[in-house]
Amino acid sequence: MRKIFGFIAVAALLVSTVSCGVLGIGGSNSDGSVNGQASGAALKSLYSQYKTDGKVDLANLNNVISMAQLVNGIQGLKNVDDKSKFYGDFAAGLILGSNNLVTQQTSNPVTGTLQSLVQGTDLTAIAAAGLAAAAQTQQAKQVQQTATTASNNVANTVQAISETTAGVTNTLSSLATIFNMFGGK
Repeated sequence: MRKIFGFIAVAALLVSTVSCGVLGIGGSNSDGSVNGQASGAALKSLYSQYKTDGKVDLANLNNVISMAQLVNGIQGLKNVDDKSKFYGDFAAGLILGSNNLVTQQTSNPVTGTLQSLVQGTDLTAIAAAGLAAAAQTQQAKQVQQTATTASNNVANTVQAISETTAGVTNTLSSLATIFNMFGGK
């Protein structure tokens, strides 16, 4: 009977360990890692478009959505109690989320640039523009005939925001700094 109980306990431990690893439960899926992955994916998307167009085109709804994802992802860099753990997890998440566009060597400078951006800049207008762009994109998918009109409305709104907020200017400046770390265009 003890042997069976021992076997069940070992099997339960093994199942728990495997499922936590597969499901991402545990240390590798911390807030810093999740935020870093989202930020890394947004950086990769923005950099890909930047390489194609030579600028971050704010009339492109995907770019506006990616900027909002980046802004939301870096919010955790603002008020963290255990900075060393969170920043380490965030930097590792950046590498993973960017599919190695951010490297081990650039992860700390990129994290530092993003941390400086979020500490000193009000980024609420970018987050709001991203939500509007996402809503308009979803609406455009549902009603194909109004897609052009909806897209133009959001593009005009984003353009107006980009011309009037320091948040967008600072974000674009930070992106330029980061893109130079990636090798520019």
